[in-house]
Amino acid sequence: MQPINPKIDTNGSPGEPTWWDITRTYLKIGAIGFGGGYAVVELIQSELVVKRRWLTEQRFENMIALSEMAPGAFTVNLLAGIAYRLGGIGTMVLATTALILPSFVLIMGLAGLFLAWQDNTVVQSSMKGLTAGVVGLLIAVVWDLVKRAPTHWCCLVIGVVAFLLELAFSINPIWLILMGGMAGAIKVWVTASSRKGSSPSRQTR
Repeated sequence: MQPINPKIDTNGSPGEPTWWDITRTYLKIGAIGFGGGYAVVELIQSELVVKRRWLTEQRFENMIALSEMAPGAFTVNLLAGIAYRLGGIGTMVLATTALILPSFVLIMGLAGLFLAWQDNTVVQSSMKGLTAGVVGLLIAVVWDLVKRAPTHWCCLVIGVVAFLLELAFSINPIWLILMGGMAGAIKVWVTASSRKGSSPSRQTR
């Protein structure tokens, strides 16, 4: 099977993925990525960045930010965007179908059973346990993102301000993301302007 000529960012990649490689990987993520959202970010990062090296850590973090800005399910946005980068629209459609297929089949089978047993105390206790497990996964993912976040003081200030604003006012995340992007752009503009302003003085010395 021929590779699909993706835009891979890394050096020393184990090889260009074929249609089957991407379909199989996305089927795996869709089948075992329980919880959705940030609960499966660690799995996605492990499969696509660490294990298969189809994109870099920086590119992965950029895709996370872009996926947050798009409407719809975060996980689908993230993996669809990555698939588009790997092989274009055809790859994105195939990969997204493979991603949601396991969940679709499973929910169709379990929906009737859950409705019939939802008042059962064992089922209710199991759902509470699942919720607690997902919370633990979210905390682990957030901690991992914090460790990999940029360490520049400006980025730290932006992160703390966004956290405090969300905690105090429950602002829609899209506004926090846009404000963070604007703050980063302003920081770059101010740095570039200061360098331009200081360059003539250096030449006169």
